[in-house]
Amino acid sequence: MTTSPQDRASIGRPLLALIPGAGSDPGYWQPLRAALGAVGLDSVAVDLPCADDSADLRAYADAVLAVTADHPGDVVLVAHSFGAFTAPLAAQRLASARLVLLSAMVPRPGEAPGDWWEATGQAAARRDADLAANREPDDSLEALFYNGLTPAQLEQASSWDRPQSGTPFGAPWPLPAWPDVPTTVLAFADDRLFPPAFQRRIAADRLGLGLGLVPGGHMGMISHPRPLAATLARIVGEGSDTAS
Repeated sequence: MTTSPQDRASIGRPLLALIPGAGSDPGYWQPLRAALGAVGLDSVAVDLPCADDSADLRAYADAVLAVTADHPGDVVLVAHSFGAFTAPLAAQRLASARLVLLSAMVPRPGEAPGDWWEATGQAAARRDADLAANREPDDSLEALFYNGLTPAQLEQASSWDRPQSGTPFGAPWPLPAWPDVPTTVLAFADDRLFPPAFQRRIAADRLGLGLGLVPGGHMGMISHPRPLAATLARIVGEGSDTAS
């Protein structure tokens, strides 16, 4: 079997596996993938079986492994939002991996994803952030998920939505502890769904880690892909296990 020049160039380079949040088409990673390619990083967007009622979190992890297990170099799992419940399950099954959590739902052992919202106090944290910003609460998708996107990006956003099965939200998170892999926690600076102060508390309480900030709202990989790509390139290059 022969390898192409592109394949040979990729051997030994890290692969960034981009894990989407709930009910999301992996296509929303495309702006970031283009920006990552521009700085010399290989990436793949994971297609999760989110509409399949038979698929639990272990099946989601299987989908991650299907596109990463044969990679000859390190794998960096970049988990967005609900993707944080999946990424650690895949990480502990990979030979060499690190985790980057991006505006993420960081789980605790035995916690069902459906219980995460109340357990973390997300609603109160969001209300406090709205009050601090003198902002009227707004439950629309545009306000909570898509703030900062251009009109053209907002028009495209409906194509990124998928049905989301409730199956993976009902069972307890199965790991006994966070996997022993380097982990970095990032938050979008203008995220209204998971405000930075909330994310900082979750990172400290649940992982004992600090928090790095990148520009954008909850979908900042669309509105600000280049700064995020630069941050990910720094993390991959430095091999740091914390973010300041």
